[in-house]
This record gives sequence, C-alpha cells and structure tokens, in this order.
Amino acid sequence: MTEHRLAPLHREILSQIDTLLGIAEEPGEFPEARTRVSGWSALQHTEHMAQADDGSLHQLEAALTRDGGPRFKLAGRVVLALGWIPRGAGKAPAASRPEARSREEVAAALHSVRDRIEALGDRLPEIAAARGRASHPVFGGLRPAQWLRFLQVHHHHHLKIVAGIRRAYESGAK
Repeated sequence: MTEHRLAPLHREILSQIDTLLGIAEEPGEFPEARTRVSGWSALQHTEHMAQADDGSLHQLEAALTRDGGPRFKLAGRVVLALGWIPRGAGKAPAASRPEARSREEVAAALHSVRDRIEALGDRLPEIAAARGRASHPVFGGLRPAQWLRFLQVHHHHHLKIVAGIRRAYESGAK
C-alpha cells in the first residue's frame, strides 16, 4: 500500500477512535446497557477495541523491525480486501475480551491508543515501505500497512454492532 493511500486510512482510523471515545464518555445508561443485539454492551465493545488496538499496534511495531515473518493467510486476504468481518465468525482472543472496566478506564485506554495511532502519521512512508510481518491469530502475518487496514476494518465491524445496540436501546427492544 502506498503512502498516499495510507494517509486517508490513517485519518479514518483516528475518526473511528474519536467515535469510540464518544461512546465511552457518553453520559447516561446507554453505553453499559445490554440488548439482544450482542452479548456485550457498547462500553464492552469499546473496551475490546482499546485492548485489540493496543495489541495490533504492538504487532505493527514488531513488523516494522522485521524482514519477513509468517505467511499472510487466505482469511486475512479476504477480510482486508472486502473490508468486512462477518458477524459471529470469530471469538475475541482472551487478551482482548472486556474485563468490565469503568468508563474512565476505557476512555483513558482509548486516549492512549489514539495518541499512538496519531503518532503513526509521521511514519506513513516507513509503514508503506515496510516488508516485515507480524502474526495475527487468524489472518497470519500482516505487514504494517495491513495492520492499519485491519484496525480500520475491525473498528468498522464493532461500530456497526454498537449502532445496532443503540437502535435496540433507543427503541426499547432491549
């Protein structure tokens, strides 16, 4: 992926993080409410995103230091090409499952992740040129640019679920 294609992707990821922050910091009961849409509340989805993003950023950094790595699997090729993760297709790894943190803790974790993602803006040429790979549990070895694409696709997936949770909550069909 070229640097000029990474810049809009980077901006979109930052915008998605801002949306997640808005959910974590939203007053009222919505972020913590349970609905039939998902086994997790909107706050738990944001907590999962903070944890998954932290791990993804560590892997992106690791890939920047390598000259190779594990193979990119077909599942990763399909998901990143389509920009879509099927609902219910996988389970979150134990390290990124929500732990019932407070809104303040989730927001602080998201702010930290956002700062790290924002700082990547100065490194987009390096990210675009990097050929090293770091392992994703399902998709295999991802290059740094593919890790950015994964963040965008993963955020989109969970933001769609949160939108469904909000609709169910607001309609009273909890």
